[in-house]
Amino acid sequence: MKKVFFVICDGLPDRPIKELDNKTPLEYAKTPNLDKIAVDGLSGMMHTVDVGVRPGSDTAHLSIFGYDPYTYYSGRGPFECAGIGMEVNKGDVAFRANAGTLDDSGLVSDRRAGRPESTKFIVDFLGEIEIDGIKFILQESLGHRIGMIMRGPGLSPKVSDQDPRKVGMPVHEVHPLDDTVEAKFTAEVLNKFSKLVAEKLKDCPANQERIAAGKLPANIVLFRGAGAIPEHMPSLKDKYNLDAVFVAGGPLYKGIAKVLGMTVYDFDEASGVTGLWNSNLQNKINKALELSKDYDITFVHIKAADTLAEDGNYLGKIEFIEKIDAALKPLAEDNDFLFVITSDHTTSSALKQHTGDPVPITFKGEGVRTDDINAFGERECAKGRLSHIKGENVMPIVIDLMGLAELFGA
Repeated sequence: MKKVFFVICDGLPDRPIKELDNKTPLEYAKTPNLDKIAVDGLSGMMHTVDVGVRPGSDTAHLSIFGYDPYTYYSGRGPFECAGIGMEVNKGDVAFRANAGTLDDSGLVSDRRAGRPESTKFIVDFLGEIEIDGIKFILQESLGHRIGMIMRGPGLSPKVSDQDPRKVGMPVHEVHPLDDTVEAKFTAEVLNKFSKLVAEKLKDCPANQERIAAGKLPANIVLFRGAGAIPEHMPSLKDKYNLDAVFVAGGPLYKGIAKVLGMTVYDFDEASGVTGLWNSNLQNKINKALELSKDYDITFVHIKAADTLAEDGNYLGKIEFIEKIDAALKPLAEDNDFLFVITSDHTTSSALKQHTGDPVPITFKGEGVRTDDINAFGERECAKGRLSHIKGENVMPIVIDLMGLAELFGA
């Protein structure tokens, strides 16, 4: 059985940019290794969720892994929490949360409380909170971020966000999104929690110290993205009978992999692998190659092209794409793997957001039919013989190229 090495470059494609002679950053960048992979492979374009759908990174990854997001996705919370090491059980409702600042009139003046280096002081001060038989579990994440889990009987993820997502507004009252008893109960408990936390944080000593130092107090926990793990969600191992390892820097992506039962490799600070534009991609790829010896399929997630595009920094995106290309040189020359490279979604540098444009995808390896394209890019891959596929088609193609697909029919 041929092993699989699968690279997902977050937000890699773009739309044509006038200042780049109407090329995309991927087309403009010098990418000899990516181009060689495309020349030696089978390419096409992928609509990760569906044609014209603007995918989030979470729904896109689920789809690429073969999980219908319309069936298995209820919110981002469980993945964010799992990604920072929290245990998310079936029946829990999980949220992504921020430390925020309320002004004296009760309006949100900063959704990130001046970006503290850590939210541990909030988590430690609030301690264990239980309301109406429901436990609230909080854990600090990166910077101003917090993971938040509700645990107890009778909960539902079908509730609205308390985070207004804009400054100058009060926190939103949480409402049930359906008529079930569970959704109504969950919303009631969340509203009690929101008020209780705001009252408690008024007396937090660390906030008094922050105010004295001219910093914003972190006097509210803003939460959004309620979600739960479906009872019937199979692991990747159960679904495909493959042992998978996932190599990434960002909590969201690690969390998706953990929820799907993959082994997730955590880098230490010395590795230089950060998930940011300055991440040591060579170390990431080298570690993934080392890990691949013990797994059937190795997934590698590379983040920063997406972040740079969301900042409108198309020149930085070009530079980072060339950095990706350099790190992938061993894969361009290697034929021992079935190698797959793609992205989860297009991110427009002009719009600074995800778009519904399809993304390039290439399969390379011994026995893979090749085509006649000359580069790995949006327009070239659109000429490939793979044509247009959806994210849900990727893993069946991988399984077939591995020689493991079951015969359909006689």
